[in-house]
Amino acid sequence: MFFLIDRNISLSYEEILQHINHSQSYTDCYIYPDLRSFFLNWIFALVNEKNITLVDSDLSEKEITSNNLAVDQIIKIDVPKRLNSVDELVNSIRYSNSEITLFTSGTTGFTRKFTHPLKNLIRKINVSDERKNDVWGFAFNSTHVAGVQVFFQAILNHNLLVNVFMESKDFIINAIENHEITNLSSTPTFYRLLLPLDRLFDSVKKITIGGEKSDNHLISQVEKTFPNARINNVYGSTETGPLFSSENDEFIVQDKHIGLIKVVDDELYIHKDLFGKTTQLNLIDDFYATGDRIEWIDDEQRNFRFTSRKNELINVGGYKVNPYEVEDELTQHPKIRNVRVFGRSSTVLGNVICCEIELLSDTELKEEDIRHFLNGKIQNFKIPRKISFVEKIELTRTGKKKII
Repeated sequence: MFFLIDRNISLSYEEILQHINHSQSYTDCYIYPDLRSFFLNWIFALVNEKNITLVDSDLSEKEITSNNLAVDQIIKIDVPKRLNSVDELVNSIRYSNSEITLFTSGTTGFTRKFTHPLKNLIRKINVSDERKNDVWGFAFNSTHVAGVQVFFQAILNHNLLVNVFMESKDFIINAIENHEITNLSSTPTFYRLLLPLDRLFDSVKKITIGGEKSDNHLISQVEKTFPNARINNVYGSTETGPLFSSENDEFIVQDKHIGLIKVVDDELYIHKDLFGKTTQLNLIDDFYATGDRIEWIDDEQRNFRFTSRKNELINVGGYKVNPYEVEDELTQHPKIRNVRVFGRSSTVLGNVICCEIELLSDTELKEEDIRHFLNGKIQNFKIPRKISFVEKIELTRTGKKKII
């Protein structure tokens, strides 16, 4: 019975158990050389109820220094816990009193760290006999909150985890088919790069989309490709864990969140009680400004939709342009695989709209084709003035489009 299958490595539950019973030490702040050693170290710490910091291998030396991280320092445990079975292993993780420190992705230009009690990270995870046959496609960075959620969902249900993070489209397709993956959880960018596909995949029963703004066009494409899958569009963060969930791009403020979230000038604010422990937040009356902008669909019913990041709006001659609106239109073009819209400074307008476009293989477009496609769909000042075609749009270490 395997826990993890990767391109070059595998890790069974029995190997994890053997490692637990023959190890004496771990590192509490760990940059992993590979998933196998990373998970073994992490699981050993959790079983022995030790706190651990998950450090991305791409974290810069400046980020490591500024957070006073003693990376890869080996810590010995005098009397480590010994286990008799895989069930005991899983239960030791489930009921551990460990705390896990995570870092934000740095999408907004800098990283912050947050510490979560393990029990808070796993409180929404469904552990049941019905989930024992799930097979997870692991499509997130393992040191960030979404990857942590998938890890716990898999291991607490004795599931197989198949690593497809940052892999090629062909590799992912083969993994879904060969291992009969039932659950996929990743960013909208992951699905946009995976689609379109020339056949349907019946084995997938649940799709989760999160980490970035999604849209109904993408969700409908996912539904067509995975006809047996239930779609969940989620909003959450390293700071809070998952907060909202929906089957489309509309979310609702639940009763339990009344008083803990508010909206000021279309920006979402979250109360400190929903956060992990940190000293790095700037709070206003105990609320944190997320930088995420929303629009109310029905404020009496508390329905809303995410529209953009506040700091990503582009000022063009006094008009505010939401780059996601332009991207949403462009990604509906049948020849476009991925797109990134951003602003560049201009002495005349303040900024001009620019975009990078990654085409599907064996296709061709010209700049005038792009402008013609957008004409009539969005206002003229939102149509990109500078258009470049690139082989590949650069992604962050969490699999999101990098902000320029």
